[in-house]
Amino acid sequence: MKTNHMSDVTKVLILVATVIVVCVICAIGFKMVNEGKSAVNASTNNFNNMTSQYSEIDKSIYDGATVQGSEVVNFIKKSMDNNEYLAIVVKTKENSLGVHYNYTFHYPDDVNAPNTLSKQSSPVQLVQDQKNDANYINTSAQFSGKIYKDSNNIIICIEFTQL
Repeated sequence: MKTNHMSDVTKVLILVATVIVVCVICAIGFKMVNEGKSAVNASTNNFNNMTSQYSEIDKSIYDGATVQGSEVVNFIKKSMDNNEYLAIVVKTKENSLGVHYNYTFHYPDDVNAPNTLSKQSSPVQLVQDQKNDANYINTSAQFSGKIYKDSNNIIICIEFTQL
């Protein structure tokens, strides 16, 4: 029969050392979990920023671009069908003041004033297909696009001017 020759003091020291090692390992584990959470949160914020920038890429391509009138008409119809929070202003040679589709865009009087939109009080302006109408958009004409953003850097208006 074997007997254990360790004294009680040695056994207590081994037990204390084991408890300390377990506590250190647990503390390291919790620290790694918290660092992982912060890294995930930072990555999630970056992903959300990239997603919001990408979601407006279909609108920002019109800034400074020259497009056909048919594309302008299709864009207006698509935006109105999707009920987007977006004003579309079309200035033709016949109507230099422009027609506001979907929402009314309020140009700021002051450079520092924010750009704003309001829902049209009258029914939504439909795209005219009568050639003798002043608001007719010639589908073969060229239009130059310009975008306007609000104070949150979100595109709220696209203005198309006939060249």
